Amino acid sequence: MNSFGIAFTGSMLMVVVLFATPTAAYLGLDTERTFLPGSFAVTPLQMVMFCFFQCDAGLVTGPVMSKQSGDRRVPRIVAGMTSTFGMLMALPAIRGTVRDAVPRDGSLTAMQAMQAMLQVQTPVRIQSIAPALAALGVSAGATPMSVVGRRRS
Repeated sequence: MNSFGIAFTGSMLMVVVLFATPTAAYLGLDTERTFLPGSFAVTPLQMVMFCFFQCDAGLVTGPVMSKQSGDRRVPRIVAGMTSTFGMLMALPAIRGTVRDAVPRDGSLTAMQAMQAMLQVQTPVRIQSIAPALAALGVSAGATPMSVVGRRRS
């Protein structure tokens, strides 16, 4: 598999991890520990978990790409792509073009919570650092594999 294919596969793995871990966390935390009362603003606990999941996704993806490619450049490329796309995704919040808060009534089912993800209000500072955390995770995850993967001649 060429470098582009490995980078693409690694990116897709990262997307899967970034979808699965917050979903599992929501099921474990429930609505009241995920969102502040009466709104879709996230709790401090959810913010910490969000940052952890960003780095965790990179730590899972980095070793896989490093092992598959045998090339240190592929994880670096994905780390750069992660930072770039993450900042593009956070740009509306950074520029202040995010829509007004939508009130939340009562508790949500897991399916309603997934649909409500479009209304989640994560602070701008968290959205700004998340891409860097994911890129750092990719780099940190790939580093041990590139060191371990080398054979002495």
